[in-house]
Amino acid sequence: MKTTRTIILTLMLVFTAFGTQAQNAKQRMSRGQMAETQAKHIAADLNLTGKTYDRFVETYENYKKELWQTAPKCRKKNCRNSETEEQAAEKMRKRFERSQKVLDIRNKYYQEFSKFLTQKQIEQMYDKERKMMKRLSERRRANHGKRR
Repeated sequence: MKTTRTIILTLMLVFTAFGTQAQNAKQRMSRGQMAETQAKHIAADLNLTGKTYDRFVETYENYKKELWQTAPKCRKKNCRNSETEEQAAEKMRKRFERSQKVLDIRNKYYQEFSKFLTQKQIEQMYDKERKMMKRLSERRRANHGKRR
């Protein structure tokens, strides 16, 4: 039963993704849509139903939104050009501050998830999230290489 649900959900996600790509090859999924898709996929994998499913999706989306707010403003490699020692030190200080914010957010949402998920489910959630992000990163690298 679990395997069947997972297969059905996966096929739905694949067809949705291909349908979106067919409509507009350059159009990408927004961050909000990506968070919702991730949340629903993880919730299905964890066999969450009813109110727990809804609560998980809402909490997970909020969690991702807060994490995105900590992202650095400048991600390009050229941001490092011509830095003074003071600028480099300031950048490192900001990086540590962002890392602490991320840790604080993860701790906050760990407490929130603990209210309605078991510890094993939370562990599975983080594992599934890590695997999804790894796949997305690999796809981006592969697609970036094709454009060159």
